[in-house]
Amino acid sequence: MFYVGIDISKYKHTLVIASHLGEIIQKPLDFDNSQLGFKTLLDILKPYDSKQLKIGFESTGHYSANLIQFLLDQGYSFYQLNAHLVKKFSLSLSTRKAKTDKIDSLAIAKFLMTIDSKSFTPLSYHMSHLKSLTRHYYRLNKYIGKTKVELVNYLDKAFPEFATYFTSIYGKTSLNILLTANSLLSIARLSESRFESLRKLSRGRFKYSKYLKLKQTAKQSVGLKDDYLWHLLHLVIRRIHSLQVEKDSIEDEIKHIMDDIQSPLPSIPGMGITSAAIILSEIEDIFRFPNTKSLIAFAGLDNSVYQSGTESHYGKISKRGSKYLRTTLYSVSLPVISNSKLFYEYYFDKKSKGKSHKLSLIWVSRKMLRVIYHLLKNNETFIDQKV
Repeated sequence: MFYVGIDISKYKHTLVIASHLGEIIQKPLDFDNSQLGFKTLLDILKPYDSKQLKIGFESTGHYSANLIQFLLDQGYSFYQLNAHLVKKFSLSLSTRKAKTDKIDSLAIAKFLMTIDSKSFTPLSYHMSHLKSLTRHYYRLNKYIGKTKVELVNYLDKAFPEFATYFTSIYGKTSLNILLTANSLLSIARLSESRFESLRKLSRGRFKYSKYLKLKQTAKQSVGLKDDYLWHLLHLVIRRIHSLQVEKDSIEDEIKHIMDDIQSPLPSIPGMGITSAAIILSEIEDIFRFPNTKSLIAFAGLDNSVYQSGTESHYGKISKRGSKYLRTTLYSVSLPVISNSKLFYEYYFDKKSKGKSHKLSLIWVSRKMLRVIYHLLKNNETFIDQKV
């Protein structure tokens, strides 16, 4: 068996080949992340029987995407390695404080000798597409949240009393008022005809009495009389609108793919289509997890453990693995508790044993993963009384 360690970087990769005896067959060699560079890689690998090659590199996000596609096209299997484990292993090889691409590629080759796991299974087109969409959706959602906070900050200066008149300042009616106003005075002078258009926009929920109070408050507001604040408000509101359009487009595409996949995850009460898509795309292939413990560890929901001699204790959750999977499970746990008898009883059982609300939600997230493992492994629909 020959072990091919590849250190991934943006513009080039570094390769080394070692035998099962630890002998260096191919000294560290750089090849570009390009067609010519991949041809160099292929020329190096061709003399070896592909069944006798164990190729591995760290899971480094999109930097390895082109190499993965090339290896799949050429029929090579490979291992995507946990970067944290490789780092720990590399540190154990030497006491010297040194890190280079050559050292890293050799450490990866040696690490390959120590593992006995399944090689990378190519994702279906749907799953690969879904993962890209859901991760973009996740980041976009966080950016929208930050932009909304930015809007609140500007509004607190320009018209701090405004928010008290609306359930949410991000609704169509409130944003429309802010977007068409350029000062406190312009809100104070809103016309009767303007109210009628706002009433229709809110479908009758924006009452005339509230409209009059808002105008009166604008006259007496302690807001800063600076034109630049209203200009910034308009820019942020337009950005929110643009981001929301992008978000809606991604949600439509995710729903389309989920309709094709027909996953059992949305059958869990309270589990939305988008949340189910994020969980499914992060898990990828349920059969790469031998048991529920490995899946829970992948989500970073396992407890850290310390044991030395007679001393032993469990710490906080490890938070290693997929942050997208972990945070989605945690955020969806409340709606699942509210809609599922099984999870509702499980949550309050943990609460009755003295666990805090947050800790109980973590326990629910773990329980959810065990249920998801069962559903995906057996391709079954969730039944509240059965699982």
